[in-house]
Formats: sequence, structure tokens, C-alpha cells
Amino acid sequence: MLAVAVLYLLAVASIWLALPIVGDRWWPGTLFLFGPRQIVALPLLVIVPAGLLVQRRALLPAALASAIVAGPILGFTLSLRALGEGGEGADLRVASFNTGSRAMNIDRLKGFVAETRPDVLALQECSASEPELNAAFPGWSVHVDTGMCLVSRHPLLKAESRDRRDVWDKGGHGAILRYEIALPDALRPSSEEPRGTRVFSLLNLHLETPREAIEALIHGLWKQEAEHDRVIALRAWESELARQWVDEAPYPVVVAGDFNMPVDSAIYRRFWAGFENAFSRAGLGFGATKRTRWFGVRIDHVLAGPGWTTERAWIGPDLGSDHLPIVADLRWSGARREGRAER
Repeated sequence: MLAVAVLYLLAVASIWLALPIVGDRWWPGTLFLFGPRQIVALPLLVIVPAGLLVQRRALLPAALASAIVAGPILGFTLSLRALGEGGEGADLRVASFNTGSRAMNIDRLKGFVAETRPDVLALQECSASEPELNAAFPGWSVHVDTGMCLVSRHPLLKAESRDRRDVWDKGGHGAILRYEIALPDALRPSSEEPRGTRVFSLLNLHLETPREAIEALIHGLWKQEAEHDRVIALRAWESELARQWVDEAPYPVVVAGDFNMPVDSAIYRRFWAGFENAFSRAGLGFGATKRTRWFGVRIDHVLAGPGWTTERAWIGPDLGSDHLPIVADLRWSGARREGRAER
């Protein structure tokens, strides 16, 4: 039994090390990346009881394997910051929520905002109109653009939306919007002119889904490798376009939205690993934001660029979508935007 436990430990360690390399790059890795990863824990149902009954020395490699499965593979995050109340040292609370393709329930959204009290709410697949959001959140800044919405307690100084026609022509999604928002002390008295020291840039993203590739692979496996590679290339291109818009932002950047990729995706690691992932840094639990009937995966993120640090992050309640909102408390670190996050 000890040999079996050691072999299992080596197997899960190999999966852990290989997944960021092959996930969103090689079709078996992509299937595992977005699939029910819990299956790798099934051997523990045999190894642990057998170790208790036959050979207790097998429990040590089984325990190490369990830690790898729960943490790096299944994505369990344990942050001491998340155990506190949070928010005391935060300058900005950001919430991001893919409302789903169905009609959005404005009353449930208002209840979430009243309870969570975000300063900025970024919405994807947003079906609400600008008049509806203005009526729901009087006095807030509102911006709506083709399924992408932003609601902000703080003054919205500028809004830009990347022309998506080139992405649409290739069958992608590629929603990339950039805003300039002023924190409360960033406006001069009796003036609408920003000082510039506490203005920040926020990117609201909704990038292409891997769904078509996954469905093709489920039905055809290696015969659909070309379709998988096509979708991977499209998704990588969209991340490259979004990253260009991030790098061109004039102020310290916060990136929020539906990236349609977990943190161990090769695409994520290439374009986004240089940013501080709010939930990875200060979350608690598995943090799944996209749910199916049997499992979930964290594909919605809030990222903090230079000039920000995360105090706390958590997953919000069910608001009637197949996604859950993600909320993050961020603290302004005082650093100016002099360099770019690593790529």
C-alpha cells in the first residue's frame, strides 16, 4: 500500500506541474483544465482507508497528495486576510459579475449592491439599459456598451470601448472596455478637473469562451484537435488585445471581468500572471465563479496592477446567473504607474 500511495503522490504532483503548461495548449490538458478535476481525488477513497487498516506509513504520502489535490489542482485558497472582516484599510471595493444571457433581475442586483456596497460594479452579458441602471442607482455613474455595463459610486471621467468588429469577424467575443475613475479625494474643490494622483484605470473584460472547443473535443476527442487549436489561438489573441489596452492605461490599473480561463491556464499565465489576482491573494475557499450541475471553476477575476494591493476577496451570492459575482477590497499603495506588470 505504501508503494501505491507514493505512486499516487507522484501522479498528482505531475498533474500539478504539467497543468499550467498543457492547459489551454494541448487538448487533453484543456479538457482537464475546465472539467471536473475532483476525479483525481477518487483514489484517496481507497488509499486512506487501506492505509489505516493495512499500512499507516502510506498515510504520509496520501496526506501530501491530498494537499496537492485540494490546493494547486482544485484551487483551494487559504488567506488569513480573508478570515478578518476586511475593508478597513481598503480604498476601493470592486465587484464583477457575469449576469448570464437571461434577462437580468434588477431588484436582486440592487439587493446585492445594498448588502455588499461596492464602489464599482462591472457587469458582463448585461441586458439592462442605461435608463434602467440610472433609475436603479440614482446618483451613480453609469456606462452601457453592447452587453457590458459599469456602475460606479465615484465619478467616471472617461470611457473607451475597443471596436470589436475584427474579433467578431473571427467568431470571437473580445469585449474590452477601459474607464478612468476618480477616487473621492481626486477632485479639486469646486472643480471637475482631476488632480491625477488618485485617478485609476479600470478594465472591464469579457473574453472568448472555450465552450466550442470543449464540446467538439467531448464528441470527437483527438479528431477535433484542429478546432481546439483554432479556439485557443482566438482566445490568446483576445487576451493579447486586452493586455495591450491594459498596458496603454494612463493610471494604476484594476482589471475585472469574465476571462473565461482559470489561473492555471497557459493563456492566463502568459498574459495575466504578472498582476495580483485578488482571490488568489486574499480569498478563502475554492472560489468557483462559473457553475455547472456537478462542479465549478474560477474563471472570473479581479486583478490588481502596480499601485494596488488586495486586502480581501470573496465570492458573492447566487443572483440568478450561471456565474457568481466576485468582490475584492483593494488598497491604494501610493505607487505611481511607472512600469508595466510582467508578461
